[in-house]
Amino acid sequence: MSDETTLTTTTTHSIPAYLDPQSRVGTEHLTADDVQMPRLSLAQAMSDQVNAAHADHIEGLKVGDFFNSVSGVVYGTKLTLSVLVSFPPRAMEFAAMEQGGGVVDRAVPLSDPRLQFGANGEAPQATKFYDYILMLHPGDGEEMIAMSLARSGIKAAKSLNGLVQMRGTAIYTGLYTAESVAKTSTQGSYMGWRFRNAGFLPEALVNRYAELHGGLKSQTLTPEETPF
Repeated sequence: MSDETTLTTTTTHSIPAYLDPQSRVGTEHLTADDVQMPRLSLAQAMSDQVNAAHADHIEGLKVGDFFNSVSGVVYGTKLTLSVLVSFPPRAMEFAAMEQGGGVVDRAVPLSDPRLQFGANGEAPQATKFYDYILMLHPGDGEEMIAMSLARSGIKAAKSLNGLVQMRGTAIYTGLYTAESVAKTSTQGSYMGWRFRNAGFLPEALVNRYAELHGGLKSQTLTPEETPF
């Protein structure tokens, strides 16, 4: 990504006024391949980040909290956001955990039979993803972050896509809430995503978000390496 469109984990209100928020001196050599992209994640009971004994533990993070996968910022159980970009769906195949896990195929065609359930109800071999770039609105700040929804999150992703489409305006003009909700499946209980409309973007932000959308829509997100 270019300097203008690189995702940042810093909110616009946390940079001291005497510093230039546009300066990237000393980081000119870094590309998207050199930086771990921050993603909006949802803490589950089995998440390493909620395990106090794990190296990735995040202090204060609870099951059902949204958090930044890179900075460790905890957002709580409800967020307001804008969708800057919605990318076409993609699919990846992962090895079973009993086989050591890891990525088998990063580019599974969406028509591939590996995305279908088996004749006896076996789970698909490959995982479908919906990817987004969001602008979070925590308090009076802003924070750009990626989001990838897969497996149990596919239904929520389609719900968000529907809300975006029904709005009838450019994708970046809407405001939405994301809330974590308890759900149950045949595999047990887990925390899911729920999206709702929350109005329109303030007029003062529309032109800037339009520019961000234009710069980001042709970018390629680094594939998520874990299915969730």
